[in-house]
Amino acid sequence: GAQAVREYQLFYRDRYAQAAFASCQGVRLPATGGYAMATMCGRYGAKLCTAQRWLDYQGNKNNGLAPLQINFQLLPNGSEPG
Repeated sequence: GAQAVREYQLFYRDRYAQAAFASCQGVRLPATGGYAMATMCGRYGAKLCTAQRWLDYQGNKNNGLAPLQINFQLLPNGSEPG
């Protein structure tokens, strides 16, 4: 039997996740004029989206986009996994 990765955990520092989220938050889609985050955060839409909700949606294997389950763990700044 072949082996494959089906799920993994990804550790981000909270500061990095917040900065990445902030850089995308104001982006608008030219075709619709709406915020890109409205389509990138699932049921929360642009208004209720947070960095954790955004990453959770991006890593959800059931969203039709992620090739496998990615569980994003946000770490307090200055801490290490484990």
